Amino acid sequence: MNYVAGLWPGAGGVMRQGRWSFLMIALVYGFVLCGVVTVNFYWSELLTGMLRWGTYAMLGLLWLVLSGQSARYEKRCNHLRLPPPPNKDMFPDAQHHYLQGNWFEAECCLTMLLQKNPRDIEAMLMLATLYRHKERFDEAENLLRELERLEDAARWKFEIRSEKRKLIAANAKRSKKSVKAKPAGHSSEQAEAA
Repeated sequence: MNYVAGLWPGAGGVMRQGRWSFLMIALVYGFVLCGVVTVNFYWSELLTGMLRWGTYAMLGLLWLVLSGQSARYEKRCNHLRLPPPPNKDMFPDAQHHYLQGNWFEAECCLTMLLQKNPRDIEAMLMLATLYRHKERFDEAENLLRELERLEDAARWKFEIRSEKRKLIAANAKRSKKSVKAKPAGHSSEQAEAA
């Protein structure tokens, strides 16, 4: 489709750039082409042999001029086009979602960050904290173990230790709840048996 549009002056620019200048070039060429075709085939008695070839030559010359003009406009538009934005940093978004309590969105952002850079210490630490809040203690513990093995994690050793303490406390709290829940359930089973 682009090759066919390239044959019509301005049409390719209309499709790729969507600017009025390309539309004007395409319309001017279209009106002149319609005029030449109409005069040469519908009112053929108006033009003699040499004059007819002159209209074709004029149409060809107009095609060259308008195609060149369209190419210059397109080149200028390509230079004016802004460069693509750099990859957006997802960490501020992850922080925002984390602070709002949107755990799923925060986890998605952090997972994307870790897919781009599996050694992103800040993302790993925040993901471990998020896992702790979601009571996914095993995943948090594995992530903290992996985090401790990284060379660059030395700067974050205080935060990693703090997170490990919180994880141990949360895990102990959960195990106390499960121990309390078992005797209550166990005594009701004994009462039913009696």
